[in-house]
Amino acid sequence: MWTLQLIFSSFIVWCILVCCAGLLQRLRRRRKARSPERITPGPYADQDPQAPAAIGTDTAAKQAVQTAAAAHPVKFAIVICAHNEEQVLGHILQDLQDMHYPADRYHTFVFADHCTDGTVALARRFPGVTVWEHTEGGRSSKGKVLNDFMPRLLSLPEPFDCITIFDADNQVGPGFLAKFNEAFTAGAAIVTGRRLAQNPYDSLVTQWYTMYWAMVNSMYNLPRYELGLSAMVSGTGFAFRKDLLQNGWYSCSVSEDVEFTFQQNLAGHRVVYVDSAFFYDEQPARFSVMWSQLRRWCTGGIQVCTNYAWDWFSTFTARPSWRLFDIFAGVYLTGLFGLTAICFVLNACIMLRDGQYLLFFVPTLAGYLATILTGYLAARLSGRPARKLAAGILTMPIFYSLLSYISLISMFNHQKTWVKIEHKSSRRKF
Repeated sequence: MWTLQLIFSSFIVWCILVCCAGLLQRLRRRRKARSPERITPGPYADQDPQAPAAIGTDTAAKQAVQTAAAAHPVKFAIVICAHNEEQVLGHILQDLQDMHYPADRYHTFVFADHCTDGTVALARRFPGVTVWEHTEGGRSSKGKVLNDFMPRLLSLPEPFDCITIFDADNQVGPGFLAKFNEAFTAGAAIVTGRRLAQNPYDSLVTQWYTMYWAMVNSMYNLPRYELGLSAMVSGTGFAFRKDLLQNGWYSCSVSEDVEFTFQQNLAGHRVVYVDSAFFYDEQPARFSVMWSQLRRWCTGGIQVCTNYAWDWFSTFTARPSWRLFDIFAGVYLTGLFGLTAICFVLNACIMLRDGQYLLFFVPTLAGYLATILTGYLAARLSGRPARKLAAGILTMPIFYSLLSYISLISMFNHQKTWVKIEHKSSRRKF
């Protein structure tokens, strides 16, 4: 029990150190931006010593990359997986029509999985959109749909450079592809954008999600970008070079995003975070929907932990790096979440039985306050008004307690089927 707690605590300390170091590096870059500029290799370079200068705070480097990106924009294949998304699909398709990017340098593909509403007809009304229908067998998970359609996409004669993945309920800023284009021009292999909640104040659950994604953006992905480590793909709003799929797209878990991140890091490619490429994602507003989604996330994390443990160990021993260790810590932290819940409950029982009330309540209170402070900082860093998220900030420890409990359940009872989340938002962001 103590061994598990020590391992988990070590991972927590590592993540805190990376977060602090990354944010300090961010401040240092901003200060350096006020001094005379130099073109230096930056954190976009993907293990390529010949990669061009990255987009950081250096003005000259920025201008060099932006000029190259504008002269030779990469061509994107934009993939949207959809199952009965008639109510929301039109928003993202319209956003893509309004994109500030050459129209001949991107094309949208809608992978329609067993749609029985007007999703297919709606998508076909938009120019520059190709719809592929999946009607065989039963309804599939997103990972399975990508498994089925990616070979067809890769076999097209049209010379796409990069593939971008979106969900049907997303809404995208007009400069999204331009920012990704700059990142790929600067040498990135995989790029992920800044995920924002589309409905942050609808309920307590949406407030939890809003702060969760703010933490992922500001306290996980951004520090790792600054330190040259790998960010984490989060299911949507990411893109990758087409040549990374020379051996095809393969997903065997219910969390294809975490699995893809792990696969590509093992192959030597890190995920680059672009904070200025933002998009909106509708968050579940009901507790039951949140429970189902967290069950899938936890199950997928555990599947990745078990399926890729040996691959990670053999790769790390052959080519040790901080990037590989960090991605291990991030993914396996999720896998150990449930075990930590067991240890915490057992320790609490022992301390309360022995009358060690102070030893129990002080660390518990400290953890509660630390979680609240983290939520507050995440809200501020993301530009959200903390007062509007006060209820979510004060109850954020409940969210993480639920996540720990769900992780524990998922260790012994995997969620093997994909449960669709209904999207009903009709709000326009752009």
